[in-house]
Amino acid sequence: MKRIIERYAALFAADARAAQRAAALLPGGVSTDSRIMQPFPVHVSHAAGAHKWSLGGSDLIDYWAGHGAILLGHNPPAVVNAVGEQIRKGTHYSACQTIEADWAQRVIDLIPSAERVRFAASGTEANLLALSLAQTYTGKPKLLRFVGHYHGWREPLITGSEMVAGSFVDDRVRVCAGHDLETVAQALANDSRIGCIILEPTGPSSGVVPIDGDFLHGLRELTRSYGVLLIFDEVVTGFRVSPGGAQGYCGVTPDLTTLAKLLAGGLPGGAVAGRADIMDCLTEEGARRIGRHKLTHMGTFSGNPLSAAAGVAALGHLSTGAPQRLAEHSALDLRRGLNEIIDRHGLDWAVYGESSMVKFLVGHGGATIPAADFKPGLVDPRILLRRGDANLFQALRLALLINGVDIAPSSFLTAAHSDADLDKTFAAFEDAIGLLRRDGLLP
Repeated sequence: MKRIIERYAALFAADARAAQRAAALLPGGVSTDSRIMQPFPVHVSHAAGAHKWSLGGSDLIDYWAGHGAILLGHNPPAVVNAVGEQIRKGTHYSACQTIEADWAQRVIDLIPSAERVRFAASGTEANLLALSLAQTYTGKPKLLRFVGHYHGWREPLITGSEMVAGSFVDDRVRVCAGHDLETVAQALANDSRIGCIILEPTGPSSGVVPIDGDFLHGLRELTRSYGVLLIFDEVVTGFRVSPGGAQGYCGVTPDLTTLAKLLAGGLPGGAVAGRADIMDCLTEEGARRIGRHKLTHMGTFSGNPLSAAAGVAALGHLSTGAPQRLAEHSALDLRRGLNEIIDRHGLDWAVYGESSMVKFLVGHGGATIPAADFKPGLVDPRILLRRGDANLFQALRLALLINGVDIAPSSFLTAAHSDADLDKTFAAFEDAIGLLRRDGLLP
Protein backbone atom coordinates (compact mmCIF):
# COMPACT_ATOMS: atom_id res chain seq x y z
CA MET A 1 0.00 0.00 0.00
CA LYS A 2 2.96 2.21 -0.72
CA ARG A 3 1.08 4.67 -2.94
CA ILE A 4 -1.80 5.04 -0.47
CA ILE A 5 0.65 5.85 2.34
CA GLU A 6 2.48 8.36 0.13
CA ARG A 7 -0.76 10.17 -0.74
CA TYR A 8 -1.91 10.11 2.88
CA ALA A 9 1.44 11.48 4.12
CA ALA A 10 1.37 14.29 1.56
CA LEU A 11 -2.23 15.28 2.32
CA PHE A 12 -1.79 15.15 6.10
CA ALA A 13 1.74 16.58 6.37
CA ALA A 14 0.77 18.96 9.19
CA ASP A 15 -0.67 16.01 11.11
CA ALA A 16 2.57 14.09 10.63
CA ARG A 17 4.50 16.92 12.24
CA ALA A 18 2.05 17.03 15.14
CA ALA A 19 2.32 13.26 15.54
CA GLN A 20 6.11 13.44 15.64
CA ARG A 21 5.96 16.00 18.45
CA ALA A 22 3.31 14.00 20.34
CA ALA A 23 5.40 10.82 20.13
CA ALA A 24 8.15 12.54 22.11
CA LEU A 25 5.72 13.55 24.85
CA LEU A 26 3.02 10.85 25.02
CA PRO A 27 3.60 7.07 24.99
CA GLY A 28 2.89 6.11 21.40
CA GLY A 29 1.89 9.72 20.75
CA VAL A 30 -1.65 9.08 22.04
CA SER A 31 -3.77 9.15 25.19
CA THR A 32 -5.72 5.98 24.36
CA ASP A 33 -4.77 2.89 22.37
CA SER A 34 -7.80 3.31 20.11
CA ARG A 35 -6.09 6.27 18.43
CA ILE A 36 -2.92 4.41 17.46
CA MET A 37 -2.64 4.47 13.69
CA GLN A 38 0.03 3.86 11.07
CA PRO A 39 1.87 5.67 9.61
CA PHE A 40 0.53 8.38 11.99
CA PRO A 41 -2.88 9.49 13.24
CA VAL A 42 -4.90 12.46 12.06
CA HIS A 43 -4.83 15.41 14.43
CA VAL A 44 -8.08 17.39 14.52
CA SER A 45 -8.26 21.17 14.92
CA HIS A 46 -12.05 21.54 15.30
CA ALA A 47 -15.38 19.86 14.55
CA ALA A 48 -18.99 20.80 13.81
CA GLY A 49 -22.06 18.73 12.99
CA ALA A 50 -20.96 15.50 11.30
CA HIS A 51 -17.57 16.88 10.23
CA LYS A 52 -14.12 17.42 11.70
CA TRP A 53 -11.08 19.17 10.22
CA SER A 54 -7.46 18.07 10.23
CA LEU A 55 -4.60 20.42 11.05
CA GLY A 56 -3.98 20.84 7.34
CA GLY A 57 -7.59 21.80 6.71
CA SER A 58 -8.97 18.53 5.32
CA ASP A 59 -12.73 18.34 5.85
CA LEU A 60 -13.57 14.84 7.09
CA ILE A 61 -17.01 13.25 7.46
CA ASP A 62 -16.74 11.77 10.93
CA TYR A 63 -18.09 8.30 11.69
CA TRP A 64 -16.23 7.93 14.99
CA ALA A 65 -18.65 10.33 16.70
CA GLY A 66 -16.56 10.70 19.84
CA HIS A 67 -16.15 6.91 20.14
CA GLY A 68 -19.94 6.78 20.36
CA ALA A 69 -20.25 9.67 22.82
CA ILE A 70 -21.95 11.96 20.29
CA LEU A 71 -25.43 11.54 18.79
CA LEU A 72 -26.58 15.13 18.28
CA GLY A 73 -23.48 15.95 16.21
CA HIS A 74 -20.41 17.93 17.21
CA ASN A 75 -21.09 21.13 19.15
CA PRO A 76 -24.91 21.07 19.26
CA PRO A 77 -26.07 24.55 20.36
CA ALA A 78 -28.09 23.30 23.34
CA VAL A 79 -25.08 21.53 24.83
CA VAL A 80 -22.60 24.30 23.98
CA ASN A 81 -24.87 26.92 25.58
CA ALA A 82 -25.45 24.82 28.71
CA VAL A 83 -21.73 24.23 29.22
CA GLY A 84 -20.93 27.88 28.49
CA GLU A 85 -23.45 29.03 31.07
CA GLN A 86 -22.12 26.59 33.66
CA ILE A 87 -18.44 27.34 33.10
CA ARG A 88 -19.08 31.00 33.96
CA LYS A 89 -20.49 29.84 37.30
CA GLY A 90 -17.57 27.52 38.11
CA THR A 91 -15.98 24.27 37.05
CA HIS A 92 -15.52 22.48 40.39
CA TYR A 93 -17.05 23.40 43.73
CA SER A 94 -15.86 20.50 45.89
CA ALA A 95 -19.47 20.50 47.01
CA CYS A 96 -22.88 19.19 46.06
CA GLN A 97 -24.87 21.04 43.42
CA THR A 98 -28.49 20.82 42.30
CA ILE A 99 -27.48 20.03 38.72
CA GLU A 100 -26.29 16.57 39.88
CA ALA A 101 -29.83 15.75 40.93
CA ASP A 102 -31.19 17.21 37.69
CA TRP A 103 -28.84 14.92 35.76
CA ALA A 104 -29.82 11.89 37.84
CA GLN A 105 -33.50 12.66 37.28
CA ARG A 106 -32.96 12.59 33.51
CA VAL A 107 -31.42 9.14 33.83
CA ILE A 108 -34.16 7.82 36.12
CA ASP A 109 -36.84 9.15 33.77
CA LEU A 110 -35.34 7.26 30.80
CA ILE A 111 -33.57 4.06 31.95
CA PRO A 112 -36.03 1.36 33.16
CA SER A 113 -33.65 -0.11 35.77
CA ALA A 114 -32.73 3.25 37.30
CA GLU A 115 -34.10 3.90 40.79
CA ARG A 116 -30.88 5.50 42.09
CA VAL A 117 -27.85 6.88 40.23
CA ARG A 118 -24.21 7.31 41.28
CA PHE A 119 -21.97 9.23 38.89
CA ALA A 120 -18.37 8.37 38.01
CA ALA A 121 -15.79 9.79 35.62
CA SER A 122 -15.85 7.12 32.89
CA GLY A 123 -17.39 3.90 31.68
CA THR A 124 -14.56 1.83 33.10
CA GLU A 125 -15.04 3.43 36.52
CA ALA A 126 -18.79 2.83 36.31
CA ASN A 127 -18.28 -0.86 35.56
CA LEU A 128 -15.80 -1.26 38.41
CA LEU A 129 -18.29 0.40 40.76
CA ALA A 130 -21.12 -1.84 39.53
CA LEU A 131 -18.97 -4.90 40.22
CA SER A 132 -18.16 -3.64 43.73
CA LEU A 133 -21.84 -2.98 44.38
CA ALA A 134 -22.73 -6.51 43.28
CA GLN A 135 -20.03 -8.03 45.47
CA THR A 136 -21.14 -5.97 48.45
CA TYR A 137 -24.83 -6.70 48.01
CA THR A 138 -24.56 -10.44 47.35
CA GLY A 139 -21.50 -11.17 49.47
CA LYS A 140 -20.16 -13.19 46.54
CA PRO A 141 -16.77 -12.32 45.03
CA LYS A 142 -17.06 -13.71 41.51
CA LEU A 143 -18.56 -12.47 38.25
CA LEU A 144 -19.55 -14.25 35.06
CA ARG A 145 -18.90 -12.53 31.75
CA PHE A 146 -18.75 -13.39 28.05
CA VAL A 147 -15.87 -13.53 25.60
CA GLY A 148 -15.42 -10.40 23.53
CA HIS A 149 -17.67 -8.12 25.58
CA TYR A 150 -15.73 -5.00 26.54
CA HIS A 151 -16.24 -3.54 30.00
CA GLY A 152 -13.18 -1.33 30.35
CA TRP A 153 -9.41 -1.65 30.39
CA ARG A 154 -8.94 -2.47 34.08
CA GLU A 155 -8.78 -5.88 35.75
CA PRO A 156 -10.84 -7.86 36.54
CA LEU A 157 -13.20 -6.57 33.85
CA ILE A 158 -10.70 -6.84 31.00
CA THR A 159 -10.42 -10.59 31.62
CA GLY A 160 -12.22 -12.30 28.74
CA SER A 161 -12.29 -9.28 26.45
CA GLU A 162 -9.98 -11.17 24.12
CA MET A 163 -11.32 -13.61 21.54
CA VAL A 164 -10.26 -16.77 23.36
CA ALA A 165 -11.85 -17.80 26.64
CA GLY A 166 -9.26 -18.20 29.36
CA SER A 167 -6.74 -15.91 27.65
CA PHE A 168 -6.34 -14.23 31.03
CA VAL A 169 -6.31 -16.02 34.35
CA ASP A 170 -8.29 -14.40 37.15
CA ASP A 171 -10.03 -16.42 39.83
CA ARG A 172 -12.62 -13.65 40.29
CA VAL A 173 -13.97 -14.15 36.77
CA ARG A 174 -15.79 -16.97 34.98
CA VAL A 175 -15.69 -16.47 31.20
CA CYS A 176 -18.33 -18.02 28.94
CA ALA A 177 -17.28 -18.51 25.33
CA GLY A 178 -20.72 -18.00 23.77
CA HIS A 179 -24.23 -16.80 24.37
CA ASP A 180 -25.64 -20.12 25.50
CA LEU A 181 -28.15 -20.34 28.34
CA GLU A 182 -27.31 -23.95 29.17
CA THR A 183 -23.65 -23.08 29.66
CA VAL A 184 -24.60 -20.17 31.92
CA ALA A 185 -26.98 -22.36 33.93
CA GLN A 186 -24.25 -24.97 34.46
CA ALA A 187 -21.81 -22.30 35.58
CA LEU A 188 -24.27 -20.90 38.11
CA ALA A 189 -25.22 -24.35 39.37
CA ASN A 190 -21.58 -25.37 39.84
CA ASP A 191 -20.19 -22.18 41.39
CA SER A 192 -22.08 -20.54 44.26
CA ARG A 193 -19.44 -17.79 44.45
CA ILE A 194 -20.81 -16.10 41.30
CA GLY A 195 -22.74 -13.04 42.42
CA CYS A 196 -23.33 -11.22 39.14
CA ILE A 197 -23.37 -11.51 35.37
CA ILE A 198 -22.27 -8.58 33.21
CA LEU A 199 -22.67 -8.21 29.46
CA GLU A 200 -23.27 -5.75 26.66
CA PRO A 201 -26.95 -6.33 25.85
CA THR A 202 -26.48 -5.96 22.08
CA GLY A 203 -23.41 -8.24 22.00
CA PRO A 204 -19.64 -7.75 22.22
CA SER A 205 -18.35 -4.34 21.17
CA SER A 206 -21.94 -3.08 20.93
CA GLY A 207 -23.10 -5.78 18.54
CA VAL A 208 -20.15 -7.15 16.58
CA VAL A 209 -21.62 -10.57 17.41
CA PRO A 210 -25.31 -9.74 17.95
CA ILE A 211 -27.27 -11.26 20.83
CA ASP A 212 -30.72 -12.76 20.33
CA GLY A 213 -33.40 -11.07 22.43
CA ASP A 214 -34.56 -14.47 23.66
CA PHE A 215 -31.13 -14.96 25.24
CA LEU A 216 -31.54 -11.77 27.28
CA HIS A 217 -34.98 -12.82 28.50
CA GLY A 218 -33.65 -16.27 29.39
CA LEU A 219 -30.66 -14.78 31.17
CA ARG A 220 -32.95 -12.56 33.23
CA GLU A 221 -34.95 -15.61 34.34
CA LEU A 222 -31.78 -17.58 35.17
CA THR A 223 -30.26 -14.81 37.28
CA ARG A 224 -33.46 -14.39 39.25
CA SER A 225 -33.73 -18.11 39.92
CA TYR A 226 -30.13 -18.30 41.20
CA GLY A 227 -30.20 -15.01 43.14
CA VAL A 228 -27.50 -13.54 40.89
CA LEU A 229 -27.49 -9.87 39.86
CA LEU A 230 -27.73 -8.99 36.17
CA ILE A 231 -25.67 -6.01 35.01
CA PHE A 232 -26.14 -4.43 31.58
CA ASP A 233 -23.12 -2.53 30.32
CA GLU A 234 -24.89 0.21 28.36
CA VAL A 235 -21.87 2.49 28.13
CA VAL A 236 -22.32 2.51 24.33
CA THR A 237 -25.98 1.59 23.89
CA GLY A 238 -27.46 3.74 26.64
CA PHE A 239 -29.75 6.43 25.12
CA ARG A 240 -28.60 5.41 21.59
CA VAL A 241 -30.57 2.25 20.81
CA SER A 242 -33.61 4.00 22.27
CA PRO A 243 -34.13 6.75 24.87
CA GLY A 244 -34.24 3.90 27.40
CA GLY A 245 -31.17 2.19 25.99
CA ALA A 246 -31.06 -1.43 24.86
CA GLN A 247 -33.11 -2.48 27.89
CA GLY A 248 -35.87 -0.08 26.91
CA TYR A 249 -35.82 -1.52 23.41
CA CYS A 250 -35.76 -5.23 24.27
CA GLY A 251 -37.92 -5.11 27.38
CA VAL A 252 -35.44 -6.77 29.75
CA THR A 253 -34.70 -4.84 32.94
CA PRO A 254 -31.38 -5.63 34.67
CA ASP A 255 -30.56 -5.04 38.33
CA LEU A 256 -27.78 -2.57 37.53
CA THR A 257 -26.90 -0.56 34.44
CA THR A 258 -23.65 1.18 33.61
CA LEU A 259 -23.68 4.28 31.44
CA ALA A 260 -21.20 6.72 29.90
CA LYS A 261 -20.62 8.30 26.45
CA LEU A 262 -24.01 9.88 25.55
CA LEU A 263 -24.74 10.26 29.26
CA ALA A 264 -22.56 13.37 29.48
CA GLY A 265 -23.35 14.90 26.10
CA GLY A 266 -19.85 14.34 24.72
CA LEU A 267 -18.00 15.32 27.90
CA PRO A 268 -16.36 12.88 30.36
CA GLY A 269 -18.78 11.07 32.61
CA GLY A 270 -20.08 7.69 33.70
CA ALA A 271 -22.75 6.33 36.01
CA VAL A 272 -24.21 3.27 37.68
CA ALA A 273 -28.00 3.19 37.82
CA GLY A 274 -30.10 0.48 39.38
CA ARG A 275 -32.29 -0.92 42.09
CA ALA A 276 -32.52 1.24 45.19
CA ASP A 277 -31.67 -1.56 47.63
CA ILE A 278 -28.46 -2.35 45.75
CA MET A 279 -27.45 1.26 45.14
CA ASP A 280 -28.07 2.08 48.80
CA CYS A 281 -25.08 -0.09 49.73
CA LEU A 282 -23.28 3.21 49.11
CA THR A 283 -24.94 4.53 52.29
CA GLU A 284 -24.44 3.49 55.90
CA GLU A 285 -28.16 2.93 56.48
CA GLY A 286 -28.71 1.00 53.25
CA ALA A 287 -25.78 -1.31 53.85
CA ARG A 288 -26.81 -1.88 57.45
CA ARG A 289 -30.32 -2.94 56.38
CA ILE A 290 -28.88 -5.98 54.56
CA GLY A 291 -26.13 -6.69 57.07
CA ARG A 292 -23.26 -5.27 55.03
CA HIS A 293 -20.60 -2.62 55.50
CA LYS A 294 -21.00 0.56 53.47
CA LEU A 295 -19.22 0.50 50.11
CA THR A 296 -16.83 3.45 49.78
CA HIS A 297 -16.81 5.31 46.48
CA MET A 298 -14.78 8.45 45.78
CA GLY A 299 -14.08 10.51 42.67
CA THR A 300 -12.76 14.03 42.23
CA PHE A 301 -14.63 14.48 38.96
CA SER A 302 -17.72 12.38 39.69
CA GLY A 303 -20.79 14.50 38.96
CA ASN A 304 -18.65 17.36 37.69
CA PRO A 305 -20.90 20.38 36.98
CA LEU A 306 -19.70 20.83 33.39
CA SER A 307 -20.46 17.20 32.51
CA ALA A 308 -23.74 17.45 34.39
CA ALA A 309 -24.77 20.55 32.43
CA ALA A 310 -23.91 18.87 29.13
CA GLY A 311 -25.71 15.70 30.21
CA VAL A 312 -28.89 17.46 31.26
CA ALA A 313 -29.03 19.36 27.96
CA ALA A 314 -28.21 16.36 25.75
CA LEU A 315 -30.55 13.93 27.50
CA GLY A 316 -33.34 16.47 27.23
CA HIS A 317 -33.09 16.19 23.44
CA LEU A 318 -32.46 12.45 23.39
CA SER A 319 -35.52 11.82 25.55
CA THR A 320 -37.77 12.59 22.55
CA GLY A 321 -36.33 9.74 20.47
CA ALA A 322 -36.18 11.99 17.40
CA PRO A 323 -32.35 12.17 17.17
CA GLN A 324 -32.14 8.39 17.49
CA ARG A 325 -34.61 7.92 14.63
CA LEU A 326 -32.70 10.30 12.38
CA ALA A 327 -29.37 8.60 13.07
CA GLU A 328 -30.87 5.12 12.69
CA HIS A 329 -32.37 6.02 9.31
CA SER A 330 -29.03 7.36 8.09
CA ALA A 331 -27.22 4.25 9.35
CA LEU A 332 -29.65 2.00 7.48
CA ASP A 333 -29.08 3.96 4.26
CA LEU A 334 -25.31 3.91 4.78
CA ARG A 335 -25.19 0.14 5.35
CA ARG A 336 -27.40 -0.51 2.34
CA GLY A 337 -25.43 1.77 0.03
CA LEU A 338 -22.00 0.48 1.04
CA ASN A 339 -23.12 -3.14 0.68
CA GLU A 340 -24.35 -2.42 -2.84
CA ILE A 341 -20.87 -1.12 -3.71
CA ILE A 342 -19.23 -4.15 -2.08
CA ASP A 343 -21.39 -6.54 -4.12
CA ARG A 344 -20.71 -4.63 -7.32
CA HIS A 345 -16.99 -5.18 -6.75
CA GLY A 346 -17.41 -8.84 -5.73
CA LEU A 347 -15.65 -8.47 -2.37
CA ASP A 348 -15.99 -10.73 0.69
CA TRP A 349 -16.79 -7.70 2.82
CA ALA A 350 -19.92 -6.66 4.65
CA VAL A 351 -21.28 -3.67 6.53
CA TYR A 352 -23.83 -4.53 9.19
CA GLY A 353 -25.19 -3.44 12.56
CA GLU A 354 -28.28 -2.31 14.40
CA SER A 355 -29.70 1.06 15.35
CA SER A 356 -27.25 3.87 14.47
CA MET A 357 -24.21 1.58 14.76
CA VAL A 358 -22.28 0.40 11.69
CA LYS A 359 -19.79 -2.50 11.74
CA PHE A 360 -17.19 -2.96 9.00
CA LEU A 361 -16.13 -6.53 8.24
CA VAL A 362 -13.35 -6.51 5.66
CA GLY A 363 -12.44 -10.03 4.49
CA HIS A 364 -14.73 -12.59 6.13
CA GLY A 365 -13.77 -15.44 3.79
CA GLY A 366 -17.33 -16.14 2.68
CA ALA A 367 -17.00 -15.14 -0.97
CA THR A 368 -20.40 -16.61 -1.83
CA ILE A 369 -22.27 -14.42 0.70
CA PRO A 370 -23.57 -11.23 -0.96
CA ALA A 371 -23.07 -8.25 1.32
CA ALA A 372 -26.72 -7.28 0.82
CA ASP A 373 -27.76 -10.64 2.30
CA PHE A 374 -25.06 -10.80 4.98
CA LYS A 375 -26.05 -11.90 8.45
CA PRO A 376 -23.46 -12.17 11.25
CA GLY A 377 -24.68 -15.67 12.09
CA LEU A 378 -23.33 -16.89 8.75
CA VAL A 379 -19.72 -16.27 9.85
CA ASP A 380 -17.56 -17.77 12.60
CA PRO A 381 -17.87 -15.42 15.62
CA ARG A 382 -14.08 -15.40 15.94
CA ILE A 383 -13.84 -13.77 12.51
CA LEU A 384 -16.41 -11.17 13.55
CA LEU A 385 -14.49 -10.40 16.74
CA ARG A 386 -11.25 -10.01 14.76
CA ARG A 387 -13.17 -7.72 12.34
CA GLY A 388 -11.83 -9.76 9.41
CA ASP A 389 -8.52 -8.58 7.94
CA ALA A 390 -7.31 -5.81 10.26
CA ASN A 391 -4.44 -4.77 7.97
CA LEU A 392 -6.79 -4.43 5.00
CA PHE A 393 -9.19 -2.36 7.09
CA GLN A 394 -6.38 0.02 8.02
CA ALA A 395 -5.52 0.42 4.35
CA LEU A 396 -9.19 1.09 3.61
CA ARG A 397 -9.30 3.70 6.35
CA LEU A 398 -6.29 5.53 4.91
CA ALA A 399 -7.81 5.42 1.43
CA LEU A 400 -11.06 6.85 2.76
CA LEU A 401 -9.26 9.59 4.71
CA ILE A 402 -7.61 10.64 1.45
CA ASN A 403 -11.18 11.03 0.16
CA GLY A 404 -12.47 12.97 3.16
CA VAL A 405 -14.13 10.22 5.21
CA ASP A 406 -13.04 8.82 8.59
CA ILE A 407 -14.48 5.43 9.57
CA ALA A 408 -13.99 3.21 12.60
CA PRO A 409 -14.33 -0.60 12.71
CA SER A 410 -17.41 0.14 14.80
CA SER A 411 -18.76 3.39 13.41
CA PHE A 412 -21.61 5.58 14.60
CA LEU A 413 -24.12 7.78 12.85
CA THR A 414 -25.49 10.97 14.37
CA ALA A 415 -28.55 13.10 13.83
CA ALA A 416 -26.24 15.57 12.03
CA HIS A 417 -25.25 13.23 9.17
CA SER A 418 -26.98 14.39 6.00
CA ASP A 419 -27.90 12.72 2.70
CA ALA A 420 -25.07 14.73 1.15
CA ASP A 421 -22.64 13.24 3.68
CA LEU A 422 -23.80 9.75 2.73
CA ASP A 423 -23.49 10.46 -1.00
CA LYS A 424 -19.95 11.70 -0.51
CA THR A 425 -19.17 8.61 1.56
CA PHE A 426 -20.41 6.32 -1.21
CA ALA A 427 -18.22 8.10 -3.77
CA ALA A 428 -15.24 7.95 -1.39
CA PHE A 429 -15.81 4.22 -0.83
CA GLU A 430 -15.78 3.57 -4.58
CA ASP A 431 -12.56 5.53 -4.99
CA ALA A 432 -10.95 3.84 -1.95
CA ILE A 433 -11.59 0.39 -3.43
CA GLY A 434 -9.89 1.57 -6.61
CA LEU A 435 -6.88 2.79 -4.61
CA LEU A 436 -6.64 -0.57 -2.81
CA ARG A 437 -6.70 -2.38 -6.17
CA ARG A 438 -4.03 -0.15 -7.69
CA ASP A 439 -1.80 -0.87 -4.70
CA GLY A 440 -2.30 -4.62 -5.18
CA LEU A 441 -4.30 -5.10 -1.99
CA LEU A 442 -7.39 -6.39 -3.80
CA PRO A 443 -7.69 -8.76 -6.79
